[in-house]
Amino acid sequence: MIPDHDHSMIDIADDTVIYASPTELIAIIREQSTWIRWWPDLTLQVYGDRGEKGLRWTVTGALVGSSEIWLESIEVASAEEVATIVHYYLRANPTRSGSDIHPRTITNSARERREIHKLRERHVIAWKRTVWALKDSLENPNV
Repeated sequence: MIPDHDHSMIDIADDTVIYASPTELIAIIREQSTWIRWWPDLTLQVYGDRGEKGLRWTVTGALVGSSEIWLESIEVASAEEVATIVHYYLRANPTRSGSDIHPRTITNSARERREIHKLRERHVIAWKRTVWALKDSLENPNV
């Protein structure tokens, strides 16, 4: 199943540069235990394996939709360093109460817009903490 991206209440795109190779990053990202630690309220199923360029997942659980991490190798001034842009995408809707796979009905009420804003903000902050921790662990392994 490839999700529909046309009507996502949660639509997050983030880019972070990490001074590490795509090979180092994909080795971490490919581990299912990493996904569970990063997104404990979500269940991910790979639907697109792009090798060292990243993974695409269907998402169920607290949200239903899709997610992707795309790794883009970039040139840096020093020939001794390598860097990768980690592109992160999450396109999903909250699930109905009692369901892990059915999106909740969109009412577009003021209350719902506030709830969605808070939910999106929570996921953005959680992702930034996650990717910055990954960045710190790879760029400063002795700290």
